[in-house]
Amino acid sequence: MNVKIDPKSNIPLYQQLIQQLLFEIARGKLQNGDPLPSIRDLAAETNLNLHTVHKSYKELQKKGILAIKPNSKAIVKKSAEAKLVDLQQISIKVEQIMCEAYVLGISEHQLQQMFHENLLKYYSKR
Repeated sequence: MNVKIDPKSNIPLYQQLIQQLLFEIARGKLQNGDPLPSIRDLAAETNLNLHTVHKSYKELQKKGILAIKPNSKAIVKKSAEAKLVDLQQISIKVEQIMCEAYVLGISEHQLQQMFHENLLKYYSKR
């Protein structure tokens, strides 16, 4: 698995791992039903603490993105329907990005272009 963690980043390590796994799913490199590496294997591969990897897997399980069975590997479980809470959280994140872009002086056109490019990355396959 191609996971890149930046230990110097201000973003907590478990959140970086969550984001990397979400990118792998969104890019189609991890599909519904695919097993993820064991916590121990992914911790060794990424030089992360076992607890950090476990926390990331548990967060993704709470969101319905992973299924974790006792004494088994985590399995990708893309939800057919997004949960209302997740939609609200995404809406908040989008608003935060827009506010930050506005404060930094990024034009509406530049912001639309960035969103459009990223939409094409993930939604052009559908």
